Amino acid sequence: MNIGQIITEQDYAVDPADRIASILDKMAEFRLTRLPVVKDGVFLGLVSDEVLTEYPQADDNLQQAAVSYQQVYVYGTQHIYDGVLFFHIHPISLMPVIDNQHGYLGAVTPLQLADALSRTMSLQQPGAIIVLEMGQRDNALSHIAHIVESDNAQILNSYVRSFSDSSRLEVTIKVNKLEISSIVATLLRYDYQVKATYNDENSHDNTHDRYEQLMNYINM
Repeated sequence: MNIGQIITEQDYAVDPADRIASILDKMAEFRLTRLPVVKDGVFLGLVSDEVLTEYPQADDNLQQAAVSYQQVYVYGTQHIYDGVLFFHIHPISLMPVIDNQHGYLGAVTPLQLADALSRTMSLQQPGAIIVLEMGQRDNALSHIAHIVESDNAQILNSYVRSFSDSSRLEVTIKVNKLEISSIVATLLRYDYQVKATYNDENSHDNTHDRYEQLMNYINM
């Protein structure tokens, strides 16, 4: 999924001919500190409330104020993962999206990006999560996938986390079933280190059993 597919229908753009006072009102309405400036369909940059509030003549238009624009944006053809990086680097709440000719396509909010990620990563689908730790040379996703598929399951998504101070990797997979005891057993048999499991039916059952045993002991 690319960023161009998740652009909001909301119109956040302002024109250089707009009055500074009206732009500040629009920022207040949307609770944003920056808005995209667009002229004849071309993205000129982001204008900030800090710059506008310092300008003494609120009735002047943006062009008269001759303020500087912030040149941050993404292309509509970029993957939504690039959007995550954008919001990580830039402490703003709106991501302008442009085409290869610098034409303004629209904008994306962090909430829209999070929703797109949840759909892309199958977060809304039920399933258990397995967290593995292994050496970088042992990271064979094809072998892990084979283990999962041999149990009549499929990997819905996976991601790898590396550590700067270690040669170890943390591999997280989500599978399309909740009963994963046999998958975990097979992973252990092949010497994979299982750090944690989540949404595992057996895990919940074991917790419930331990709770019942504790209550029985207390009531003795």
